Amino acid sequence: MHIKHKVLIVLLGFVFGLGVTAYGQSDNERVRLSDDVEVRQLAEGVWRHTTYFDIEGFENVPANGLIVIDGKNAIMIDLPWTDEQTGVLFDWVVKEHGAVIQKVVPTHSHIDCAGGLAEAHRRNAESFALDKTVEILKRTNKPVPKNWFTDRLCLACGETQVELSFLGAGHTIDNIVAWIPSKKILFGGCMVKSQNAGNLGNTADADVESWPKTLQKVKDAFPYSKIVVPGHGRPGGMELIDHTIRLCNNNN
Repeated sequence: MHIKHKVLIVLLGFVFGLGVTAYGQSDNERVRLSDDVEVRQLAEGVWRHTTYFDIEGFENVPANGLIVIDGKNAIMIDLPWTDEQTGVLFDWVVKEHGAVIQKVVPTHSHIDCAGGLAEAHRRNAESFALDKTVEILKRTNKPVPKNWFTDRLCLACGETQVELSFLGAGHTIDNIVAWIPSKKILFGGCMVKSQNAGNLGNTADADVESWPKTLQKVKDAFPYSKIVVPGHGRPGGMELIDHTIRLCNNNN
């Protein structure tokens, strides 16, 4: 399957229904790093980064990722849209936390996950992705992660473990999730929709038939998740996965 990277095709629909869940943070807890980059703390040592990007007809489309910090070590799960935004986050981690982002992980091949990969490499970060993601980015002449895995990979960030898992196709054929067991935080990425999302958004590269089955596997694998972070919109709990399953079933 060919994965399209035209911004409008990839992202059209993400802007619909980016809503608020029962779990959320006030604007007072937001740390604005630039006009299009902000961070919010989810737990000790775990921050959600949100970056904004203009697409045709829509302004300031947000996308989420995580930064895990333990001592002088840091991992970024999903990179921002652009190299410039990625640099802002790298600099913030050094300045405010005395740490260095040593590892980065795009959870699939779209620009809102892998857009800043070139800057991460310039900063000497190691990059890890599913083998399918590497194949797609290579085929489309995008910057390519240096390391890959097929099903599961555990990365160490100091004493903190970050588990990466591919449980099946959904939003894309290569979407993975990231689990931080010590914090009970699950990054669902774009496979998981925010609570107020009224549809699946962009399905140009989706496997809609497999999507709800994959999400059920996610539920079964990580039943103790306290915070679930979607690729777009505000975090919640396991209800976000149930909500996305309903959207998938309604789409069929």
